[in-house]
Amino acid sequence: MRKILFCGVILLFSGCTILFPKYVDRKPASFMIEDLWFTSQLDKNPNVKYLINTTQKSHFARRNDFYNQHLVDFFKDELSQEIYDKSNYKDSLGRMIVPYILDYNLPKEYKALFQQKTDLDYVVLTKILSANEINNSNLGQYRHLKYRSNFLAGSVVFFKIIDVKNNTTALEISCKSAVYDDLDFNFETNSFEDDVRIATHQSEKQLIKKCFKSILRRIK
Repeated sequence: MRKILFCGVILLFSGCTILFPKYVDRKPASFMIEDLWFTSQLDKNPNVKYLINTTQKSHFARRNDFYNQHLVDFFKDELSQEIYDKSNYKDSLGRMIVPYILDYNLPKEYKALFQQKTDLDYVVLTKILSANEINNSNLGQYRHLKYRSNFLAGSVVFFKIIDVKNNTTALEISCKSAVYDDLDFNFETNSFEDDVRIATHQSEKQLIKKCFKSILRRIK
């Protein structure tokens, strides 16, 4: 029922944009891919093992982190290797080998633990920060990702693969999405002017999904 209602709302706004362009302004989304660390391509060796961590939706990992099924499906489709998440990576007694919460910025002791206690080759870590979280952060690493004050929607998706055997980062990529409520340029008056049209744009989930798709295309 919710899906039907959501589709109906989307169709309604889409129809209004087409039929009443003077009253509805569809704001475009922009996407920026950045290679933070790229030392190797995706390892497709059939003998390696990947562990895909749950997606961290904040500066800190929590138990209710959003699990991105699209990411798992990509690895299963692209690779013939064994793909695990924390729930199905277990020992011979059926106990979870990695029961603890993994932060995107994996501590050194956790990396050492992976080397000593597991047979994994790679750990996939992802994190999503909202536009407000980026703007409110004082960390220098996010300074170039700050949003302008007139943003309507946006987030930054971070993607990283840890090489367990070599204790290094194999690759790390970020994707920033943004929708801004920019003023329209009036060629008659040769100036930027605000209007009274209703601004519509892609939802936060749509922006995040497109960012993930862009990142996964990049590492293929």
